[in-house]
Amino acid sequence: MSGLATAVVSHEPLRSYDSGPNQVLGWVISQAWSLASRFVSLVVESSAYRARLDEMTQRLEQVRRIDAVRQIASQATLGQRPKANALLEAERSRRTMYHKAATAFRALLLIESGDPEAIVTMLRHTLLAPLEPWRRYELAVAYSLAETLADRQGTAMILNFIVGDIRVPIAQAGRCAVYWQWRTKHYAPPPLEPSEQVSQAIWAAYGLGAAPDRPDLVVVDSVAATVLAIVEVKYLTGESAADRVRSAVTQLVRYARGYGPLAGIEPLLGRCLIAVSQGLGGIAPVDPRPAGTPSLVDFAGIQSRALDRWADELLS
Repeated sequence: MSGLATAVVSHEPLRSYDSGPNQVLGWVISQAWSLASRFVSLVVESSAYRARLDEMTQRLEQVRRIDAVRQIASQATLGQRPKANALLEAERSRRTMYHKAATAFRALLLIESGDPEAIVTMLRHTLLAPLEPWRRYELAVAYSLAETLADRQGTAMILNFIVGDIRVPIAQAGRCAVYWQWRTKHYAPPPLEPSEQVSQAIWAAYGLGAAPDRPDLVVVDSVAATVLAIVEVKYLTGESAADRVRSAVTQLVRYARGYGPLAGIEPLLGRCLIAVSQGLGGIAPVDPRPAGTPSLVDFAGIQSRALDRWADELLS
């Protein structure tokens, strides 16, 4: 071509991991590792989430030790996401790992855009999977309360982590904060009743201490720094709803004593709520409810906006 007999042209293959599919794979692995490491520091050792997180981080660590994957991930920058062309290349690739990385990245984009189906799928497969059904129902009631209170106040509902520090409300609706499985700083142990004193003495003989009273849900007015309501949640698996309602009433009265003197707990009890999962067909509360009587609702009632009336009474 050049006419120079001494000219030499050579081609040397150069291995590079800077391709579209590798950009997606490296970013997904790095992001997953970063998030998993962050959540491990937030979750207590005894949490059911901890075993799941430990398993995920161990598997990610094994993947990151693969030489090729390590070089791919080292070129990924969390602050710079893969471009649309890189995502398309990953989806067109013949390799399964690139398809999985692209699927994970697409799922993240859908969740961030507020896609309901993607969010529900994520919750079912990750966030709520380690929880027992009764704990899931407690969360369902908690978020329903917060959503209703936010709607009646015309404000947005703010969600927080449900793992880690229980002293942080799991949801904030305007001036109302919803706490899960924590008595809050407003609680003070009430004087023991005669039957409780006897029980305390028997426990002491066995070397046991009293189990701490811990309401399922507590609604606090974060502006006035007062407890608005206590919510007792009962998930039925075949037992009588009447028995669980009786148990809930006893618990609410005992909890309410910790938020004020016995003579003054009637207004608080009147704002309290008992939420059972089902079986209220044979229980018909009088209307209007007598003073100091908690509201009663089941899951079907929650779905049909039966909480609106309770929220209006609470906020008034």
